[in-house]
Amino acid sequence: MELRQIIKVIKNHLTHHESFIANELVKQNPPKWYCKNKKLIYEMATPEGADSFHGKLEYTRWEEFPLPKSFKGESDNPQGGKEMKIEVRNDVFDYSSPEDDNTVNWYINFADKHVFGYYGGNLFAQDESQCLEHPVLCSLRDYLVKGDQESCFTTARPILTKDSNSSSFISTPILVRGVERKVQVKTDVNKNEKRPFGLYGNRFAHASPEAIKLATTIYDKRIDPKTGNPYYSNIIAIEAPKYGHGKYTFSTIKRILATAYSGFLAAKFESLVEKGILERNHEENQEHTKININEEESVPKPRVIIHTGNWGCGAYGGNITIMSCLQIAAAHLASIDKIIYHAMGNQDEFNSGLQVYNELIKDVDGDVKIDDFIKNVELKDFQWGLSNGT
Repeated sequence: MELRQIIKVIKNHLTHHESFIANELVKQNPPKWYCKNKKLIYEMATPEGADSFHGKLEYTRWEEFPLPKSFKGESDNPQGGKEMKIEVRNDVFDYSSPEDDNTVNWYINFADKHVFGYYGGNLFAQDESQCLEHPVLCSLRDYLVKGDQESCFTTARPILTKDSNSSSFISTPILVRGVERKVQVKTDVNKNEKRPFGLYGNRFAHASPEAIKLATTIYDKRIDPKTGNPYYSNIIAIEAPKYGHGKYTFSTIKRILATAYSGFLAAKFESLVEKGILERNHEENQEHTKININEEESVPKPRVIIHTGNWGCGAYGGNITIMSCLQIAAAHLASIDKIIYHAMGNQDEFNSGLQVYNELIKDVDGDVKIDDFIKNVELKDFQWGLSNGT
C-alpha cells in the first residue's frame, strides 16, 4: 500500500489521537491504588512522584479495519518478498530495546472492554501487570475516564476497546506509544524469594511486603546499550472474546481475526509515525488531526515486531491453539515483519496453532480467501476452555 493510500485509510479509521507529557499527565491524574502491594511498588518506583516520569505518550483509538477478501490482498506479495518470521519463547514480555534503529516493537495488552480498567485492584493478571510496570498507563486511564464521562452517549468513547453501540461489539483498538517502564515484577515460583506459589493472578495481593520487594526491580531510565538513548514500550490494547462454550463458530473466529488484524494494522501505521515517515500534527479539536508524508528524508519503512501470547486464554477461557493460529494469521494479513509468541509453557498448543496456520495458509499454493480460511478453521472443531479464575 502506498503512503498516500495509507493516509486515506488512517483518516477513515483514526477516531482519537492525543499527545501527553508523561510527568504532567501523572501529576494531573495520579493513579488510585486499592491494592496495598501495588501501592507499595508504585511508591518504590516513583520516589519523586510525578517527576519520576519521563517522555511523551501518543494515544490513538481506531475503528475496526475491514478484513481483506483474501490473504493475497491487493498485492501478489504483501510482504514485499519477505516472509513473516515467527518465533516462540517460553518467557514473559521483557519490553527490550529494539534490535536496530529501524525496528519498532509492540506489545499486546490483554485488554478488557474498558481499557486498563482494573489496574488498581487486587488482581495481577497480564493487563494489570503491564499497567503496574508501566504506571503512566494508569494515569492515562483516569484521564480517559474523564473524557468518557463527557462522551458516553456518543459513538466514539475514548476509553473503550469495543464499540458499545454495536450489537456484535466491533473492536476499537487503543494504541499507546512511548510508555515508560518503571519496574519489573517477577511472578514466577521462587521459594527463596518468598513466593512459593508465584505472584500471578490472585496470589499477588496476599504476598508479604518482603516478597513484593524481592520480586521488584526498579528502573529510572531504561537506556538502549546500542544507542545510549532512553527507550520506551509501545502497547496495543485489544479485547478477546470471553466465556464462550462448546465449539468456536464462524462468527467468533471472524471476530477474533478482525480484532487482532485491526490492532496489528494500526500498529503498522503508527510505526510509520514513530519513525518519521508520516508526520501527524494534532490540534485540540480532534477533527483537525493532520497527517502528512515527510518529504524531507528518504527513510525505509520500519520493521514491525509484535509481541503477543495466550491472549484471551486465561480468565476468558480461550483455546490457546486456535488463538495462536488466528493471531499469526492476523499478523500475516497486516504484513507484520515478525511475530514473537510468548507461550508461557504452552509451546505444544502454540505449535499446534502454527501447524494449522501452515496447513491452511502458508503451505497452500495460490490465494486463500478469508471466508474459506475461517470455514476451514471452524471445521477443526476447536472447543472453548474454562476460565482459570484469574
